[in-house]
Amino acid sequence: MLAVEGSPFHRLWDAEDPWLVYLPGRARDNARSLRSAFGRHFEVSLRFPLKSCYVPAVVSALREDGHGVEVMSGLEWNLARQLGFDPARIVANSPARTARHRRELVSEGAGLIGVDSVEELEQVEHEARSQGRVARIAVRANTLDEPGAFFSAGSKLGADLDGAAELVEKALASRWCSVEALHAHQLKHCTDAGMFHRMVRGLAEFAAETMPPDRPVQLLNLGGGLESRFLLERAGTSAQVFADAARDAMDILPTLPSVVLEPGRYVVGDAAIGFSRVIGRKVNSGQTWLISDLSSNILIPLPDLAYHPVPLRLSPDVAWEQAHVADGTCAPSHLCRSADLPVSVVQDGIAVLNCGAYTSVYAELWAFPLPHIGVYENGRLREIFGPKQESDMFNALYPIGESTRDVHPEDRAHGGPVQVAASADHRPADPDN
Repeated sequence: MLAVEGSPFHRLWDAEDPWLVYLPGRARDNARSLRSAFGRHFEVSLRFPLKSCYVPAVVSALREDGHGVEVMSGLEWNLARQLGFDPARIVANSPARTARHRRELVSEGAGLIGVDSVEELEQVEHEARSQGRVARIAVRANTLDEPGAFFSAGSKLGADLDGAAELVEKALASRWCSVEALHAHQLKHCTDAGMFHRMVRGLAEFAAETMPPDRPVQLLNLGGGLESRFLLERAGTSAQVFADAARDAMDILPTLPSVVLEPGRYVVGDAAIGFSRVIGRKVNSGQTWLISDLSSNILIPLPDLAYHPVPLRLSPDVAWEQAHVADGTCAPSHLCRSADLPVSVVQDGIAVLNCGAYTSVYAELWAFPLPHIGVYENGRLREIFGPKQESDMFNALYPIGESTRDVHPEDRAHGGPVQVAASADHRPADPDN
């Protein structure tokens, strides 16, 4: 029988509606494993990418463990501040920003303001000058131009090497900007330590070529992009392999700089588990499909993603089959292809792994109800999102049968704070009691 942190699955799921349950303790352990691995070679700090998970219990667990956060917008900046992050422990990355967001980054003293274009650098510099403050800059360079690199030459993200060198030169010459770090984030679902080595080597070479001898680079931001911890370890590798690769890649520098990491999927990818019924089974041209009621409106259907299903119970007397697992939408999406599962999952349901990163953040209101969303920690399951909240969202977006009113531009609110939803205790019926 499947157990979650020592608890049988039926203590978390009542076999009715689908659930997505977050595990803050697992996220904390994952972050610690990465910090410990890189800490053998570097002074290291983690900045968790908020875009990968907004669940307050998960983010707060990481903050309480001493980690910072990475944001990409004013909304995320406000959320991070509400969750208690010191501005000095926030990295802000974006190819461009609104004037309001730029203003708050400078005025509140963001730890690092990433720039990857001359236009954005000039606007950050202008804002800093107008406030009489110095902006702490991280220049984001594209150091890895090869298949599989997320930030490729000529893309929206990052600056190619010549452009990044110009940014460093301009920022070093400005009295309103301080070049605090050089940054590269080339990877996506990376399981290849050799690719990570090449990215870091490129950043080290860029640092050696662009930073003055009397001002050597003190901080390298190595970004994120590592695969989830459970998939890395299933592939036979670990965080330590990547830490060793980074150390070896920096051997051209006179001294090892400090390191910032922005791990999203590695930290929270396996820090949530989904529970789903199998609501249908079909065979088409010899291909077996199992239809889940945990839908692609929360498990985003990208071709390079798989949400791995596992049975809730095992029995030696039950036959197994290979099946594709998908949802009931009329879209060519799937949760996982070619999964080996016992035929009993049609009655028992399935658990879905690797669904903690970029899932509830990307949730959509369409086709099927969203799952209940909960947090499981210290032996207690708390529901943070359910049918009532979904109904409120749907009615706000699509006010069927309700009156609306015209809104004039001067009536609109500007940049109000993000409100973090309260949570309620929830425990499914316990069949043992």
